Amino acid sequence: MCGPETPSATPRVGARVDLSSPTGRGSLGNLLFLNPSSPSSTHATHVRFHQRKEEPSPLGDRGDCDDVLVSIHMTGDLTKPLAESGLMRQFTLRGHSEGAEMPLGAAVSLQVGQDGIIGRRVSVRRGHELLADGIVGFNFVPVMAPSGV
Repeated sequence: MCGPETPSATPRVGARVDLSSPTGRGSLGNLLFLNPSSPSSTHATHVRFHQRKEEPSPLGDRGDCDDVLVSIHMTGDLTKPLAESGLMRQFTLRGHSEGAEMPLGAAVSLQVGQDGIIGRRVSVRRGHELLADGIVGFNFVPVMAPSGV
């Protein structure tokens, strides 16, 4: 996965979207797609939001009462308007407190291809306002073989 280094408290499994503001201010945080009961699974059952501490949250500071809409789009082209990006899946991120895990309802595939979310655009909106977006990438730590084997 390209982008900033994952903080040590952030799981290194599943898939990750580094969220950037539409004004190009850089990474504001990330969404992690993971399966907490089976970390090496190729399907995510949960999502978790992590905000960068030095930046304001792309979700705002309105507390847990203000839900946002997360959309996984058909394409991975950030230069296209959202209306031209297609729609694969949507869910509401409720109670978006830092690090809280939320079940997805139905698992998503952490693969590249027709059914997978890797390489697709993800947008975070409140109403019609685009708060942040990014591209889904792998977030796996490679398994290292013991030396001398």
